[in-house]
Amino acid sequence: MALLEVGSSAPAFKGMNLLGGEFDFETLKGAKGIVLTFSPDQINPAQVSWAKNLYEKNRADIEMVSVTRKIPSVTMAKAFLMQLGIKFPVIYDQKQEVFGMYGVDTPVVIYGINKDGVITYATQVEPRDFKQAVVEEAMAKAK
Repeated sequence: MALLEVGSSAPAFKGMNLLGGEFDFETLKGAKGIVLTFSPDQINPAQVSWAKNLYEKNRADIEMVSVTRKIPSVTMAKAFLMQLGIKFPVIYDQKQEVFGMYGVDTPVVIYGINKDGVITYATQVEPRDFKQAVVEEAMAKAK
């Protein structure tokens, strides 16, 4: 599968937000840019920490959304995210439907999407290379 190309429209999707309720991508369009990450299968506390801080610093201009496909249980994942103080949507994509829409075979993939819903940045990195600078680049291109 190939990633979606820069300049193409980002597909809309709905899904279970592990922080509660249903997430609807359409509600974000028109308001601000979006950084959409397809997260590593294993959670790295250092990555979660910088992602949380980056979101807090930029949330006036950018919405961060993380999509994950593997969790031990919904209850455990919710508790863990709340314990870490995560405020941005974390979507559980057990059937990997959103992964498929965005051309993601294996994480980590980061998309920058402008407020009009157009992809402005797309990259795939190894889980160990999922670093703050890559997300900051996506944020800059999504604004």
